[in-house]
Amino acid sequence: MTDLTEQGIAALKEGRREDARQLLMDAVMQNPRDAAAWLWLAGMLDDDNEQRADCLRCVLEIEPDNTTARIDLEQIEAQHALSAIHCTVCGTAGRIICPKCGGSRTELCSTCQGQTFCTCSACHGLGWLSNEAPLPLSTSLNLKSGEAWQECAQCHATGFVDCPTCRARGRDWCHTCEGSGQVICPNCAPDRLKPVLGEGLAEAVLNAIWFDNARAQMLLAGLQESSPLAGFLWRIGFADRPYHSALRLRTWLETHPDDKAGHYLLALLPPVPYQQLPPREKPVQLIKKQTPTFYSSAGPTTPLVLLTHPRNALRDAIMAARIGNRDQALVLLLQAVEQEPRNEEAWLWLSRMVDTDAQRIECLRRIIEINPGNQAAQAEIERLQKNVSGE
Repeated sequence: MTDLTEQGIAALKEGRREDARQLLMDAVMQNPRDAAAWLWLAGMLDDDNEQRADCLRCVLEIEPDNTTARIDLEQIEAQHALSAIHCTVCGTAGRIICPKCGGSRTELCSTCQGQTFCTCSACHGLGWLSNEAPLPLSTSLNLKSGEAWQECAQCHATGFVDCPTCRARGRDWCHTCEGSGQVICPNCAPDRLKPVLGEGLAEAVLNAIWFDNARAQMLLAGLQESSPLAGFLWRIGFADRPYHSALRLRTWLETHPDDKAGHYLLALLPPVPYQQLPPREKPVQLIKKQTPTFYSSAGPTTPLVLLTHPRNALRDAIMAARIGNRDQALVLLLQAVEQEPRNEEAWLWLSRMVDTDAQRIECLRRIIEINPGNQAAQAEIERLQKNVSGE
């Protein structure tokens, strides 16, 4: 490896792609036998498969056993073979956008249907538990003499808990495309696969991508002895998650670089699958819109406002506001600013919930006291003052 090659690699790692490209081109002109320079240059030409293939062929002339170059070249040639078939649906791509998620790679959560929360299983959405009476299943609680009601510790009297399936995101990775956003085109898949994979293996792959997993698994198991690739696909569970197998298939090709069927299948499969995001650091507890009304033996009393855990007041107030529960949000925000008078965000949200311009101005002035440099709050105060004086 020459100095120019090392400088080119360093420039690429620093994000200076144009400099890196020029340095690597200078390196191969200075030393045409520098395999590393040809290989790194091939990686720079990802927008031109023809030039990239020429660079990879140069690598293989110098180092015939270079597995990385061989796999990349085989994949480019497989993609070229794919483009020889022109489909009326997908053109030459061999893949279409996933019809379930529309290419977004996510779909509505199957458990909460996008609402991000589920009814609390401990209190059945009531928010309160009785120690001495059977749990009522209505949305209003009759407080009889002798019954001891307590706040539900699981949902903190909100009646809702974070959805365990999507982790309070409202969406989950798409099961149809395995989170890749694309699926193999059903229109031209048989014509593309059978000539290269053979009748048996092509049928197994087609059954896997068309969700007949049991038949696909049976066909792959039966082909193990005659096709090492089929045996590998059977072992990695290709029949159950075909679109999630691209990375495993690439590992197979590192040890079987001459397997043209494997390269062809890898070129046809969608790109690297979507990785599900980790859970949020601060899960959301939603507040239900209608709080239960309590009655005593003396008759109806003022409805009891259910407050959340003190540490969650601001967080739950914001969520209550977002789902349209303004009254609950206002009570929680008042609780939040009482606990943390220097919380700028709490005063900002409170300014949006109060009824009059004078109250909004008071909230915004508190924000200015906390953060004198908040120009947006100052501009809003001036605008509201004009409205008040105009009245």
